[in-house]
Amino acid sequence: MKRIFWSRFLLAASLCWGTGAGLAVAAPTEAGPEGAVVHGPASAITVNGDAIFNHVSRLAVSSRVAGTQNEYNAVQYIKGELEKYGYSVTLQPFTFFKFSAPSSIQLTIEGAQGMVSEHLAPQALQNTQGGEVSGEIVDAKKGALQDLKGLELEGKIALIEAGQIDNNEKIANAADQGAVAVILYDPSSDAPISDTQYSTLSLPTVSLSGKDAQALKQRLSANDSPRASLSVQGVTSMAATSYNVVATLRPNTTTTTNDVVSVGAHHDSVSAGPGANDDASGVGVVLEIARAVAGTQRDSEVRFLTFGAEEYGLYGSQAYARSLSSTDIGRFIGHFQLDMVGSKNSGNLFMYTVNGQKNVVTDLGATFASRLSGVIPYGRFGRSDHVPFFQRGIATALYTHSPAEPEYHSRYDTIDKISKDKLANVATIVGNSVAEILSPSTPSFKRYKDFFTPVNYPFDPTTPGV
Repeated sequence: MKRIFWSRFLLAASLCWGTGAGLAVAAPTEAGPEGAVVHGPASAITVNGDAIFNHVSRLAVSSRVAGTQNEYNAVQYIKGELEKYGYSVTLQPFTFFKFSAPSSIQLTIEGAQGMVSEHLAPQALQNTQGGEVSGEIVDAKKGALQDLKGLELEGKIALIEAGQIDNNEKIANAADQGAVAVILYDPSSDAPISDTQYSTLSLPTVSLSGKDAQALKQRLSANDSPRASLSVQGVTSMAATSYNVVATLRPNTTTTTNDVVSVGAHHDSVSAGPGANDDASGVGVVLEIARAVAGTQRDSEVRFLTFGAEEYGLYGSQAYARSLSSTDIGRFIGHFQLDMVGSKNSGNLFMYTVNGQKNVVTDLGATFASRLSGVIPYGRFGRSDHVPFFQRGIATALYTHSPAEPEYHSRYDTIDKISKDKLANVATIVGNSVAEILSPSTPSFKRYKDFFTPVNYPFDPTTPGV
C-alpha cells in the first residue's frame, strides 16, 4: 500500500446564496508540510445551497407518510433526480405493518394494605400490542441486559427508565425475559413519552410521566410490591408497502478498489406535517452530494440511499441492511446518515454512533468540519437509520443538529424554518468526506489510519433533544 498523508483542504468560508453559488473546497496555493501530498481541486466538491433548498421545497409540499401515495410521489421524484445525475437507480419495496392508536388505555395500580387503587394516565407507544394484562411491577432500571440480570420478570410488568440504550432494545430485552408489559418513563419529563420511532412491539407498552413513575419507584423501594392491571384496547394493524431508493455509481478510473461508501436519509414523514426538516432536509443534502460526486474521479463505488417507513420504526433501513450479502458488507468503508440537518431553530451539528465509539465516518466528518465551521463533537445515540448498518458491522454515524427544533414532529415543520447555510454546511462536510474515500489519490480506506490523521474531537455525553 502506498503511503499518502492527509489531504489538506482549505475550505471557503463565504456563501453566495443570492447568485446560487455553492460552498466549495478551494485548492491550496502552497505546498503542504514536508512529505505531505496536497490534493488539488479534482478531489474537492462544490455544493449549491439553493439547489438543496429547492429539493426540500419540492418534497415538503405535504406529509409523506409511509405507505401512502404522497410517499410514493416523493420516491419517484428522488429516483428521477438521481437518474439525471447518471446513477443506476432501483426501488426496493418492502412490507411493514401499521398499527392504529388504541381506542382506550387504562392503567390501575392495585391498592395494598388498605390503600385505594390508583388510576394513572398513561400514553401508549406507537406500534404497541393491545391486550389486557396484570402482574407485579418490577423496577427494571434502564432495561439493559446488565440491569435485568438476576431479576424475575416472568409474568410481571417492567418499569423502565429511558436513556443509555435505545428504547426499542430495552423493551425487547424485557419481553425476552418474560415480561407481560412495559411501562416506560423519562424522569426529567412532566409528561409521558410521546416518541414515534418504535418498531413493532411484542407486548403492551405504555409510558408515564416522570412524577407518576417516581411515585411507583418509591413504593417499590419500600418493598410494597405493587401490582398493576393494564388494558390497551382497539389496536388494529394492516400491511402496507413502502420503498427504498438505491442509487449506485461505479468507479470511473482504471485502477479501482473494492470499497463501497454510502450516504442516506429517510424520505417519509409523520402525518402531522410536511416534514421539511424531518427529513426532507436530509434527502435534499443526499441529492446534492450525489450530483456533486457524479462529476469526480472515483476509484470506489458510492451509493446514495433514501429509506421509507423510518417513522414507523426504521423498517426501510432494516430491509436494506438485511438485503446486503456478507460479501457486500465486507466491501463497506462506512455509511453516513443524515436526519434533520436544516432547521434554523435547531442546535449545533453532532455526529452520533450507536456504541459511542469513533470510526472512519466520524473521523472524516470532524476533520473536514474543522476546516469549515469548527470541530463537530460525537456522542452515543440510536433511533435513526444508522442503527441497522451498525448491527450488520458497518462503520456508521448519524449527522443531526441537537437540540431539535421546537417544530419537531408537528405541522410547523415547514420550509420557512429551513436554513440554506445549515444545509450547505452539512453537505460540504459529508460530501468532501465521501469524496476523500472515493479519490484515486487515496488508497483503500480499509486501513485509513495508516495514511490519515484525524483532528481531535470531543465526546459529548448528552442525548439529542428529540
